[in-house]
Amino acid sequence: MLHEKYKVLLFDLDDTLFNHSYCYKKAVTDTVKFHDCLNHLDEEVFFKTFAKNNQQLWKEFQCKRITFQELTLKRLISTLNQLYINISLEETESINEFYHGNYLKNIVPDPQIQKLLKRLKGIFKMGIVTNGTSFNAYKKVQRLGLNDVFGDEYIIVSEETGYSKPEPQIFYHVLEKFKINPEETLFVGDNYYTDICGASSIGMDTIWVNHFDLKPPTDTIPTYTVKSIFAIVERLRIKI
Repeated sequence: MLHEKYKVLLFDLDDTLFNHSYCYKKAVTDTVKFHDCLNHLDEEVFFKTFAKNNQQLWKEFQCKRITFQELTLKRLISTLNQLYINISLEETESINEFYHGNYLKNIVPDPQIQKLLKRLKGIFKMGIVTNGTSFNAYKKVQRLGLNDVFGDEYIIVSEETGYSKPEPQIFYHVLEKFKINPEETLFVGDNYYTDICGASSIGMDTIWVNHFDLKPPTDTIPTYTVKSIFAIVERLRIKI
């Protein structure tokens, strides 16, 4: 059977195991609706400004020039300044806390994902490799009801390793953690650059969860391509 080639199955977290994009956007737009100082703004304009600031500051976080806590507050302050919202630091911090609580609240268990992953755990060793903070990663797994699938020791977070996908060092860290060779490892992720290119660079096979039927933008070709995570079992010829 094809799946017998692999001993370890690794997953990206955001937009692979849950719809991070939906949770993120809903948390931002709900933040606008809820606060009197913001609810006169166009939600889409606020979201696009917020997301752009997040993208710019994320590079500083990955290079360790700012902490994640600094990133989140700077992201909001920059957005408010660009939209000419003048409020106190205390109120800004309160809005920031509301956003984070709302984002996590939007993450809910998916019984079908749980069933799939529990079935796969009966076949493979399983892990998560994610960029971001330890607090957020563990909290997301908890909110998804996946603690019994992924133990904390097999949730590999960029903040803890000091390296971010697609840097090869984080993938080598995973190999050492599992005491496994790259050719026995299969990485599942939605992000072509961080997940597919990163894992492929050290010789791992990959499954690209290509939600939007995109063409590979570089010469790196995923081992398998699926539109939905549920198609993994078919591609690996697993009965479920």
